[in-house]
Amino acid sequence: MKNPLVGPILTILKNHPNGMSEFDILKELRGQLPEFKNLAEDVNLLLFRQHFLIMNALYQLQASLWQEENIMLSICSTRIHLLSRTQVQLSDTTTLSNSVDAKLAAYYLDWSEYEKTNVDEVSRLLNSFYNGISLNGDRDSALKTLEIEDSNPSKADIKQQYRKLAQQHHPDRGGDQDLFIDLRQAYEYLMF
Repeated sequence: MKNPLVGPILTILKNHPNGMSEFDILKELRGQLPEFKNLAEDVNLLLFRQHFLIMNALYQLQASLWQEENIMLSICSTRIHLLSRTQVQLSDTTTLSNSVDAKLAAYYLDWSEYEKTNVDEVSRLLNSFYNGISLNGDRDSALKTLEIEDSNPSKADIKQQYRKLAQQHHPDRGGDQDLFIDLRQAYEYLMF
């Protein structure tokens, strides 16, 4: 299925020869296409759908531009940009084609992934992500690092204690950088 965002995204990329991030593309599309903001009522599902449609269009463009025009579309998390044949060194063509994550491209080119992903699935994906990035250590260790004796402190108490200790141990004030980082890690763990 042809993605209706292919044309607008190609225009956006041509207008930004140094490339841009996916977030910048998202902002431009929201400004150009009011219906792009109405893909779902749930904010998380809306963001998923917008992201999916952008990535689908980018991977469609990547394949067609290279096959038909010898133009490489580089898709990285922080920069998406077009490279002409003259900008791509011959030795780089195999590297570029091999660097494309085939599984990622296959996922975004599969419309059934877009269709089957609902509010519950997005929620499950986000929870899985958040659980996967939790910091090393446990709650008791984090409480001990922040010198909090209450086993169930409020977020406000955690924040207040962190600020107090961070002020005392900040490297700019002669504090130990490692201790300061430990304090921040404990704070992030407890605030999650």
